[in-house]
Amino acid sequence: MVNIDELKKKYEQIQNAQTPGGNSDFLKKFFMMEEGTSVVRVLPGKDEEEFYSETAIHRINDKNHHCPRVKGEDCPVCDLYYRLWKVEGPMKDEAQDLARQIKPRKRYYLNVVDRRDESVKILSVGMKLFGKILDCFFDEDYGDITDLDSGWDFKIVKDTQGQWPNYDKSSPKPKQTSAGTKKQVAEWMDELHDIGGLIKVAGYDDLKRMAVEMEGLVMDRPAGNEYSEDSSKGGDEDYIAHLKDLKVD
Repeated sequence: MVNIDELKKKYEQIQNAQTPGGNSDFLKKFFMMEEGTSVVRVLPGKDEEEFYSETAIHRINDKNHHCPRVKGEDCPVCDLYYRLWKVEGPMKDEAQDLARQIKPRKRYYLNVVDRRDESVKILSVGMKLFGKILDCFFDEDYGDITDLDSGWDFKIVKDTQGQWPNYDKSSPKPKQTSAGTKKQVAEWMDELHDIGGLIKVAGYDDLKRMAVEMEGLVMDRPAGNEYSEDSSKGGDEDYIAHLKDLKVD
């Protein structure tokens, strides 16, 4: 006779093993943006550390790879990206299409307090939304929004337009406030995630192999047989949606 309870446990184990990195807790660390308005408090870094961590990601064969250039190293995929834009002749369109897909896209990680449950999460954003956060520091009406005593909460407004989310309406809240009680702040600072540790740069040899394969495919295929541009869209697409199915190396 089948033990339904044991079968359910086994099913859950299999499902958890299929999350990125095989770790069911991985996604729980990230701030999940809901449609509409969500509120966060951007936390400062510990000691002299920056409050954010910066990377650039190549998307290749439905998988994300951190670009070695963020660590000052050579990147074969970036080299291919620039070569593709120089292609002339019948393969020009196909080459440029591939270039758009593998373009290194900036990504920024921040520690934030999720005001929905006051937990510390990792906020992963593209250039546009990160730019809006940085704008606060240079706006005469605001300042250092990460200030724990007199900073500002930040409203993330997610408005899906067609296939891609838009965050243009995001802005700091107008009222300057303390982030929380002294006890809360102390706990939050102890719970900061290692956002720098998220950036595990892809190996040169692996990227070189992929670059050679991609260049060979685009140069050897018949003209007019174009790549899909689905993964070539702007840098503020829902990155967490990718993480649900794909591992970032």
